Amino acid sequence: MTEPPTNGLQFAHDLARLREHLEHAGNEYLPIEHQSAAAAGFLKVINELTTGADPTAAVARAMATYFRVDEAQRAHVAATEARRQREEQDLEAEEEITRKVECPDCGAAAGLRCKGTGASGGLKKKSHRARFRLARQLTDRKGTTS
Repeated sequence: MTEPPTNGLQFAHDLARLREHLEHAGNEYLPIEHQSAAAAGFLKVINELTTGADPTAAVARAMATYFRVDEAQRAHVAATEARRQREEQDLEAEEEITRKVECPDCGAAAGLRCKGTGASGGLKKKSHRARFRLARQLTDRKGTTS
């Protein structure tokens, strides 16, 4: 079965539009989490083939581009997750110190969670500010008298 003839002007227009979309999606100047490895690889193969490069070499360079962006994204995700875990551990360590005293705001006994710091209390705190400050003052006093 024969293919219909290709309209050269329409092809050039469609190719320019496709390149524009791929350049946006695979833009190396965007933060790595917003780059598309597939778009960067596809753009690379299109650019290589339209300049007359060897098809095998073009595909090899496109795969290298894809894997480079993909690896950078994986490293970014791992670093972000590690940072999030460190922040969570720091928060838990602070909360452990904070819960050693009674809360002057809500009256929560030592060792218990403050009342009323649920979802509206913010992501980074589990106790009232006054309890946090009181615990820090007591900890600082113990540290300076020892």
